[in-house]
Amino acid sequence: MLDPDLFPIFLVGAIALALTPGPDMAFTIATAASRGRRAGLAAMAGIITGGAIWTVLAAAGLAALLTTAEQALTVVRYLGAGYLLYLAWVTLRKLDAPLEARSAQTVSRAFRRGLVTNLLNPKVGLFFLAFLPQFTNPELSPVWLQMLVLGGIFFAIGTAVLTAVALAAGQAQAWLADSRNARRVLNGLSATAFGGLGLRLLLIDDAA
Repeated sequence: MLDPDLFPIFLVGAIALALTPGPDMAFTIATAASRGRRAGLAAMAGIITGGAIWTVLAAAGLAALLTTAEQALTVVRYLGAGYLLYLAWVTLRKLDAPLEARSAQTVSRAFRRGLVTNLLNPKVGLFFLAFLPQFTNPELSPVWLQMLVLGGIFFAIGTAVLTAVALAAGQAQAWLADSRNARRVLNGLSATAFGGLGLRLLLIDDAA
């Protein structure tokens, strides 16, 4: 089904990309560091689910269709940036909140935030539309099927890396949860990460 000559190259590229710090890793660290490992793992699961949806859309050609609708692409981009900036604002408002007072920040909410953040970033879909087809061979099997398989492998690798990141950041949160100053620092870093990701989504696309 997959090209045996291209697959090793894809594997090396996928591992390198998964290990490279980026928005997904930053979001996972920010969530786990401020809300604990369970929330970090849930955010990671949301990110992976959102990426899987983008992969399906890319395989179906819908991501390519989105690129031709410039206004729609801009709307999605601004929604994603606005959502990330909102998360930064909410986090800043609760810098001093003790861990118990933040218990309403459930695992399901962390998952939803990771999912929405990923889905509202059209660059994710454009990336898979550009990355995955390079490693397909239409002579072996349908390209869309190969893209789905390659996407699944990519996300399996990404899941392993982000899980390790979430556990490490969650452990740091567990050690520092009883310290008011540490909570302020962790929440401040999380707000900075969310705000930075939102601004990045705006500024990079505006410069493109």
